[in-house]
Amino acid sequence: MYKKISVCIPVLNEADNIEIVYNEICKIINQYKNRYKFEFIFTDNNSSDETFEKIKILKKKDDLNIDIKGFQFSKNIGKEKSLYYAFSQASGDAIIQIDADLEDPPNLINDFIIKWEEGYKIVYGIRKKRKNDSFKFFRFLFYRILNIISDDNFPLDAGDFRLCDREVIREILKINDEDPYLRGLISSIGFKHIGIEHDRNYRINNKSKFNFFSYFGNAINAVVNHSIIPLRVATFIGFTVFIICMILTIFYFISYLVSGNDEPGFTTQTILILAGISINSLFLGILGEYVGRITRQIKKNDIFVIKNKII
Repeated sequence: MYKKISVCIPVLNEADNIEIVYNEICKIINQYKNRYKFEFIFTDNNSSDETFEKIKILKKKDDLNIDIKGFQFSKNIGKEKSLYYAFSQASGDAIIQIDADLEDPPNLINDFIIKWEEGYKIVYGIRKKRKNDSFKFFRFLFYRILNIISDDNFPLDAGDFRLCDREVIREILKINDEDPYLRGLISSIGFKHIGIEHDRNYRINNKSKFNFFSYFGNAINAVVNHSIIPLRVATFIGFTVFIICMILTIFYFISYLVSGNDEPGFTTQTILILAGISINSLFLGILGEYVGRITRQIKKNDIFVIKNKII
């Protein structure tokens, strides 16, 4: 009996790319048709263009005996949740995750499958060069800082292009997280893994859906999911500021008793008050992130509302 490999592709307004990415991947996997069965799972974040219609067309005209599934959400739930749902719907013995823009070269799938057959449970692409990347330095810096402050060991410069064995996906689906950060979650699971270097290409069509705020939100999600260092920093600085304030209070009180002069100290008081407000605001924000996540976990909202589906 043939093993199956699921190809999971999250999409948002990718009507121009659907058929292209499908055909490019089919060129690669066609050589394995005597060894594996394949299925494509498209998860559409409520696209405003003809993306979902293009997926329907693929389903109707497919002549390669490849199972095609499509799920359109009622709203944009984000890439991470979209992929998490795709994992839950995949029936393959392995899952390949790839974006529709073809910035990651599909021919690397050959290497992924080879390494999987050698016994690796996770095979991921390592971005050696990335063309036209305005966030390159910040991304480079962030993932190294994340590795330092996190208890988990993240592979540096690894993206979302990867193959995961069914055993890994099964463990991921056990973790019911309202705000999954899959890159970190997969790394934290363990299992035998390996990275393969590759150069990223330009997008084939359209512009990236990610902007500064998207990356910033993703970064916050990564830190909050995999580190409590910000909480410890907040505690340490808060305690330090408290001690300093107590020392200054005692100093000014003794000075008043000894000298008998009640100096106004307007500037000093103003600076201290503003510094206290600033620090409190900063770390209340950090605490708010964690408390917010606890709230979302308790509420257990239904994050997957399917508007249309193709099965």
